Amino acid sequence: IAGGLLLLNTSEKLFSELVPYLILLAAGLLAVQDIVRKWVVRRIEASGGSTANEAWSIGPVFLASIYGGYFGAGLSVIILAVLGLVIEDNLTRLNALKQAIAFAVNVAAATFFVFSGQVVWIAAGVMAIGAVIGGVLGGRLAGRIKPKTLRTVVIVIAVIVAIIYLVR
Repeated sequence: IAGGLLLLNTSEKLFSELVPYLILLAAGLLAVQDIVRKWVVRRIEASGGSTANEAWSIGPVFLASIYGGYFGAGLSVIILAVLGLVIEDNLTRLNALKQAIAFAVNVAAATFFVFSGQVVWIAAGVMAIGAVIGGVLGGRLAGRIKPKTLRTVVIVIAVIVAIIYLVR
């Protein structure tokens, strides 16, 4: 909801200028997540903390959710990167958790926008159908692809999309 409020109070020009950088941020986080995650785990262990308690991951996931309410594109990459930074698990399992979180964020944002009166219903319907199909197919495909390959493909696609937005 906070992301939706931010979006409704951002000019169209500013939003258009931010899009490629938001996507590049997501790709960058995913690219460095292993390095940062190892650093975070070492830091927690050095301070006597436990890596088994991921309660502290709520903050970064909340910030990613605000991002998702503001800018849906790239949300999955941001959430996947954040989860990889705060939870020690394999990419396939993190991808499944990402799907659930992205779904919840999108439902909350959609509900907010429905009541805001700002929805273009035809566009929203097409996007909803695409999101459902992509989520189902992506989830099935992700389980069959090696985690390193999946990460590389997601990063490459994100960079290509960002470049397309930059040259527009």
